[in-house]
Amino acid sequence: MKTGSVLRISAGLAVFALLLAIRVPFAVAQNSDSAKISQLFSEAEHHAVLLDDDAATLESFTRSKISWRTHGSQLELIKTHVNNLGKLTAQLNDLRSEGSPWQQQAIDQINPLLQEMADHLNATINHLNENQNRVHMLAYQDYAHGNYELASRISQMIKDFVEYDQAKAKSQSLEQKLELPPTSSGQ
Repeated sequence: MKTGSVLRISAGLAVFALLLAIRVPFAVAQNSDSAKISQLFSEAEHHAVLLDDDAATLESFTRSKISWRTHGSQLELIKTHVNNLGKLTAQLNDLRSEGSPWQQQAIDQINPLLQEMADHLNATINHLNENQNRVHMLAYQDYAHGNYELASRISQMIKDFVEYDQAKAKSQSLEQKLELPPTSSGQ
């Protein structure tokens, strides 16, 4: 082998080794799961389940002879749950930088869906205020069904994140118990 070829191979290996050395500190510097974010996800799950239930109830009202006032009261319940989720989401956004990469991604996925829910809920409330005697018409039924669909998506997404968080914590606990090397997947 020629000396020039050996030097190029050695230089290539040195660059590769340098890249690996630079990459390792970044991997180590990643945040681990935040217990506070996990707690907020669990609280959000509670409110999301209530939101889903109340949105399903509102949607069922469109198939009955219930007055517009009852629809309005149900919308207020839904609004309360959306506002509670909004407060929790604001806390999650404040803590986002302390979370692990998957927690940050989860927060980023919840934000636009909750905003869409809030916008759709406001449109539903406005529609009801302008059309109080038309709660059994197709337009209002579509609004109510849209709220239910969005609430279900939010609820399922948050449930899935909480379930993932719990499974990941259990996996890490078992790794420690069995004295296995920690896995880097899921970060």
